[in-house]
Amino acid sequence: MTGYSERAVADAIAAFLADHPECADTVEGIEQWWLRPQGVTPSRELIERALALLEKERVIVSRCYGERTVWRAVFP
Repeated sequence: MTGYSERAVADAIAAFLADHPECADTVEGIEQWWLRPQGVTPSRELIERALALLEKERVIVSRCYGERTVWRAVFP
């Protein structure tokens, strides 16, 4: 399927984290290990926008490690 919405990608990321709350990864890792196994194959730009949406909604947080940004679920 093509033509994913930002919300659909964000929901797929949130669904993955609901099942794997301890996971953290880069955009590249999220694309390869979180989304692709679900059959979700959006552009990297759309993944980045979905991550920004989830961060704004306080579902995930990002941390920078040098040149890399890693995303993870917000823990209560």
